[in-house]
Amino acid sequence: MDLNKLRRIKEIISVLGKHGLGKYLPQALFKKFGIKKPSEETGNIKLERNIREAFEELGTTFIKLGQMMSLRSDIIPASMAEEFKKLTDNVKPIDFSQIKPIIEGELCSKIEDIFSEFDENPIAAASISQVYAATLKENGEKVVVKVRKPGIAEKIREDMGVIFTIAHYINKTSYSQNIDFEAITEDFFHTMNTELDFLIEKSNNEKFVNNFSSQKWSWLKFPKMYGEYCTSSMLVMERIFALKLGEVIKPGNSGNFDRKLIAERGAEVLMKMILADGFFHADLHEGNLFFNENNGIAVIDTGMCGRLDKFMRGKLADIFIAFAIKDWDKVARICLELGNGEKIADKELFVRDVSRILQTLPENLSEINTAEVIGRISAVIFRYKLKIPRELTQLLRSFSMIEGLCRKLDPDFELMKVAGKLSKEVMLQRLTPDSIAREVMSLVEKTVDTAHTLPVTLASISEKLENGTIQHRIVTILNGSERKFISKMVTRTAASLIMTGTLIAGTLADKPRFPIVVAVFFLALILFASTFFGNKNK
Repeated sequence: MDLNKLRRIKEIISVLGKHGLGKYLPQALFKKFGIKKPSEETGNIKLERNIREAFEELGTTFIKLGQMMSLRSDIIPASMAEEFKKLTDNVKPIDFSQIKPIIEGELCSKIEDIFSEFDENPIAAASISQVYAATLKENGEKVVVKVRKPGIAEKIREDMGVIFTIAHYINKTSYSQNIDFEAITEDFFHTMNTELDFLIEKSNNEKFVNNFSSQKWSWLKFPKMYGEYCTSSMLVMERIFALKLGEVIKPGNSGNFDRKLIAERGAEVLMKMILADGFFHADLHEGNLFFNENNGIAVIDTGMCGRLDKFMRGKLADIFIAFAIKDWDKVARICLELGNGEKIADKELFVRDVSRILQTLPENLSEINTAEVIGRISAVIFRYKLKIPRELTQLLRSFSMIEGLCRKLDPDFELMKVAGKLSKEVMLQRLTPDSIAREVMSLVEKTVDTAHTLPVTLASISEKLENGTIQHRIVTILNGSERKFISKMVTRTAASLIMTGTLIAGTLADKPRFPIVVAVFFLALILFASTFFGNKNK
């Protein structure tokens, strides 16, 4: 094993032991690395606090790990998730002399050759990066320069390897009965690798710009990226000049902003990301949002984003609608569908437990604390060992953040009511002729693909049955002619479905698409007819 890795493992185990956590580590871990097992004295301090303080002492990687785990009360106890929320990313900035070589190395130029002004005092500092204000020399535009700290990527990736090694050993002990430590570690790997590559943030930002490009969203802004200066270690982007939420809600500014409108707009942005685009900002805290006096909103720091497939978007729309009409049983059953509900022995008991929590909610939706409700339901999910997709936990976090922001702007704001209303609108949009035509065309394309591959697959199975590769009772039931008959029937059924779909699509499709529909119909007709001819002598 690498000497540095071994040294770091010993350091981590030593710090964990110092905070009274040695007894929770398997004996095999100490034997493997030749470490004396520390004292088990913990005093009266709670286990959760011990872990949090150990993570703080171990530095950036462990602080990030704790912050990520604070969102996963479905896979760790709620009390531990709550304690991890106290971990902060506030760090002292490092000296500019350490940052300057990185900037010039990424630019392949001197700073003064690219920027006419560059403030060496950072306007923001975090564990991974520092941000500076500057002015581009070529056009005088005000920008910010976000730079990854020297050696931080290597340090974090080294720590991640160590964490995985420790998690592997802990997973073999009784302490992992309710928690899959390796799964948590793999989730963390994904999150950290995303944060370390700034080009992912650039790509996400550009995707949001495209998704909100219509005139309807003219009040919404994402910073322009200067691609020629962007690398995986540095971003140069437009500087946003606007106010933070704290300034907007100051009593003296009440006449300059329509707070109710801003709250509605914020909710609409998130709902579009979730329900229409399936691509959402997963870190919508106050520091990443700005507001101007035209009631506009600007969003920055798009490194952490989540994606939702069509199935999950549909289920989320169902949840929002069910929540709005207070159909609590339906909300609980959708939770089962979104997780690994098939592994729960008593599904009705789960539905009852979740429904009981929701039945205690106040009638006025503006009085509901979504974060608190999510926490209580997550405790039930953890008890039943229901695994929730990582994207959904990211979404719940963003949802809670936006609700908190909207309530600060408008105390009477009902985010769940807005979510239900917009969910209905999205569903109605799916029933328009154009939407139906697109769905039918998609179905036709998939069916054509299936029709192409199905006979080949069936022929392969038939061949294996004939040469004895597959030993099964079906061999004694179906002879060669019967298998060929089944293959033809399946092909005819597929072709019939295609023809039916194209007939429907033809009535709905616009002129540019109509020739495609006709062509697909005749291809399906030829496929259907071909099953009646050929191979008659065989």
